[in-house]
Amino acid sequence: IEEQIQKCRDKIETGDYSGAITNARSLVEAVCVKIEQELDPLNARGNEGDLIQLFNRVRKLLNLDPSRQDIIDSLKQVLSGLSSIINGLAALRNKASDAHGVAYKPSRHHAKLAVNSAKTVADFLFDTMGFQAERAKLRK
Repeated sequence: IEEQIQKCRDKIETGDYSGAITNARSLVEAVCVKIEQELDPLNARGNEGDLIQLFNRVRKLLNLDPSRQDIIDSLKQVLSGLSSIINGLAALRNKASDAHGVAYKPSRHHAKLAVNSAKTVADFLFDTMGFQAERAKLRK
């Protein structure tokens, strides 16, 4: 995970914006795989190539489904925004990254948006996992 973050930084600094987008997606994927392995080791499927499905499995494991009735509307909007970020990263990687041949040449600000969004999602997912683990300890 730290390696992906550093690669993102390095690629933005060297002007490899499509590479930074690839690494941004890889960062989110690595975080989701790690969380799934930690929380559901018997059923963890890991990286099957579909970031959206992987994120949805992790979102469920972390109780972050925006359709929950016990979550306030403003938080539901933010949680829905995380899904939009994941969808956008997956699509952007396919169109503007170096993973599939660049159909759209991204600019620095596009790469920074993808990287910073990926870092925000990754940080939130890890914090949520930590929060829930701590909460479970307190309940015991």
